[in-house]
Amino acid sequence: MRPARCLLFALLCLCAPSAPAADAVAARIAVGDAAPTALGKDRDGKEIDLAHYRGKIVVISFWASWCPPCRHELPMLDALQKQAGDRYLQVVAINEDEDMKDYRAMLRQMKDFSLLLVRDTGKADAASHFGIRAYPNLWIIDPEGKVVSHDVGYGEDSFERIVGEIRGIMEREIERQKAAATAPSPGPSAG
Repeated sequence: MRPARCLLFALLCLCAPSAPAADAVAARIAVGDAAPTALGKDRDGKEIDLAHYRGKIVVISFWASWCPPCRHELPMLDALQKQAGDRYLQVVAINEDEDMKDYRAMLRQMKDFSLLLVRDTGKADAASHFGIRAYPNLWIIDPEGKVVSHDVGYGEDSFERIVGEIRGIMEREIERQKAAATAPSPGPSAG
């Protein structure tokens, strides 16, 4: 094998964990489904619930420190969060099945990140509810809490497509909110 192909093969092997137990993927969701709401705990130990972000587009990325593509995707997602702000978008980066020491080391490296860093705890078990088998694993949730997109892996071209998709959803949501704000309110009914 040529060196480039060997490297690609090694990266693919690193980011595809061993097969999960059958019950861990039984609750797999699909595009169009309501997304599971329990996501894990933030840096301060607070439980994060997706329902708190209704009205916003939520981008959820499952990652691990040992996954090189994840380490490329996270700064891109953080830049997206910084550029978009938090009025219409919330990026949630969920770390799952990570040694606490490694997780804390990554948190120190990402101390200036604007995205929401979450650790999937046994209580939330978000990874099994989403059916996560490989990293990075990105989900886009619409303002009503439904899954609109799902991507596995990372690539510059796929990330550009994902950003375009998020922008399109965001533009539709901004227009929807503007229309709702300017719509005449129903007057008193004559009765």
